[in-house]
Amino acid sequence: MATLRVSSANHYNLLTVRYRTLSLKTLSFILFLHFFAASCTKIKGTDIGADLLPAVDNIITFDTTLEIIASVFPTEDSLLPRLGQDYNGNIGDLVLGQITADPQFGRTSASMFFELKPPSYPYYFENTADSLYLDSAVLCLKWTNTFGDTNSIQTINVHRVTETLRIDTIYNTGKTVRYGDLIGTKTFVTKELDDSLFLFRQNTNNQLRIKLNTLFAKSLLAFDTSTRSPYYNDTTFRNIFKGFAVVPQTGSSANALMSFDISDTSTHLRIYYRYDKNGKRDTTFRDFEYKNLNTGAAINNIIRSYNGSEAARHLGVRPRGDSLIYLQADPGTYALLRLPSLSEFSAKKGNVMIHLAQLKTQEVITPGRKPDIFPTPFFLYLEKLDSPSNAIRPFLTDAYLGGKYEPFVFGGQKKLIADPSNNVVSSYNINITRYVQGIITRKDPNLLLKLHVPYNVRYDDLLINFALNGLGRGQVVLGGGNHSRQPMKLRLVYSKL
Repeated sequence: MATLRVSSANHYNLLTVRYRTLSLKTLSFILFLHFFAASCTKIKGTDIGADLLPAVDNIITFDTTLEIIASVFPTEDSLLPRLGQDYNGNIGDLVLGQITADPQFGRTSASMFFELKPPSYPYYFENTADSLYLDSAVLCLKWTNTFGDTNSIQTINVHRVTETLRIDTIYNTGKTVRYGDLIGTKTFVTKELDDSLFLFRQNTNNQLRIKLNTLFAKSLLAFDTSTRSPYYNDTTFRNIFKGFAVVPQTGSSANALMSFDISDTSTHLRIYYRYDKNGKRDTTFRDFEYKNLNTGAAINNIIRSYNGSEAARHLGVRPRGDSLIYLQADPGTYALLRLPSLSEFSAKKGNVMIHLAQLKTQEVITPGRKPDIFPTPFFLYLEKLDSPSNAIRPFLTDAYLGGKYEPFVFGGQKKLIADPSNNVVSSYNINITRYVQGIITRKDPNLLLKLHVPYNVRYDDLLINFALNGLGRGQVVLGGGNHSRQPMKLRLVYSKL
């Protein structure tokens, strides 16, 4: 189970939140509440549009803002994103590279570990092993995008994995893997990955190609197909070759994370060789891939270090909140939000009609900001930390329609605006109208909220699972609740009853 722990003697008490599996009875009750609330709430800002809200006359209808108290934390190991295959056997994009010069968020190192296998077993080449002549072996990786400086130079090393990667296990991004012999290396400028390639019997693009050493390549041609051969079945092959470790070289000055689609057919181990046929020597190649009759395992290890960065000065509990909120995409940081002013509002105003309750926040420019290299995320996401039931909950009645997440209803998507100094910055608005109405009308608990930049959102008990942002892509510094010019706030438009 994933667990979130936050502690403070005076303000946070020990809080433990887990993703849990609910009983069928509990799930049915949640769904009943979802449809009941949806039918009972007549006016909602995101239903009718903020520009169509009732006129604010300060007699019947009012527009006000409430304070938010926010603190930032690095993601604990138990909450790191888990990477597994989908129903089609795809693992998705994995991240590779290093960020070494990010003044806002420090350093990141990302390594990939995966298996590429023959298409079937027993596997054989055209002739006996002593009639095959190696040309080369190349590890090819399908590039999809880069987060960071595309002009930076990367050095990537390829090693042999020395431990068994379990196919039946979903690993999180904190998993480390043992590896041994160096079998290939390449130094390149990151932007070269966007180039087209014209190769033997193939034209392609967006591919990182790393030539592997001759000794390793020859061993792949030398195996026969006897019952003791590595090519006899999947077990014998995995016993001899446990996979590739693709890691950034320590000490390089790279400043970018590259994403690769391991499941794509353009990701493969390609063996070029010659063989004798009808008295002539012919040239061909064979590919080992991730997806075939015996799909392999894959792990992505991503390590963040905030030492010496701006973010390091803002991590941890701030009893009165922080003025700057440093949010970094998974596996990065998250913010915990408290709304004591909402409880005070409810006690003072009594039962009112909430037309719009919107969390509003915008980017603050700091000295280390590099928006052209490290852009802000496309989406922020908000969850409830339900300490009485010890679980993380979605905003079902505000964010989901028919069980499907609707960001254009809930909000959280990036919008560009002008800040008080007329600089273009990112802003995010999230609508929690029905949640706030429940606090006002039904006296529902005013819960701690979690704001973050998730790669994947999943609630196993509700059968909800969807991707939101790219893994490791996106970072933003937001104004906290007590920022002097750009505070995070909760906007309320309400009417007396």
